[in-house]
This record gives sequence, structure tokens and C-alpha cells, in this order.
Amino acid sequence: MSTTWIKTSLNTVSVSSDGEKRKRSFNNIKAAATDQEIVEFGKILSLLTGTSTDELKLTTVNDISA
Repeated sequence: MSTTWIKTSLNTVSVSSDGEKRKRSFNNIKAAATDQEIVEFGKILSLLTGTSTDELKLTTVNDISA
């Protein structure tokens, strides 16, 4: 059986000081992104937007062949 990476995407939820939630998605994340890199990206996103990043969801799509 072989596994081939297809794509990885990241979905985030940020919450502003007044409680408003904003969803963002980022595509074409590199295949070998580490947990630490994803967490650091969330911190950078918080700094850039001035809101807290409450959720980070990484989705990876692979093709599995027999």
C-alpha cells in the first residue's frame, strides 16, 4: 500500500475583544508542517490581526493506493 500526499489546509477561528468570531482558511500548507510551525503561525496571525486565535484545525488529504 502506498500513500501520496495531495494537500493540506488550515482553518482558524479568531475572536475579537467584543466576542465576534472570524473564520479564516489557508491552503497549500507544506506537506511536512510540524505542530510547532502551525502553533507559531497561529501566534503570528494573532499579532497581525490583534485578535486571539482560538482554534487551529489542520486538514490533510492523502491518496491511499493498494
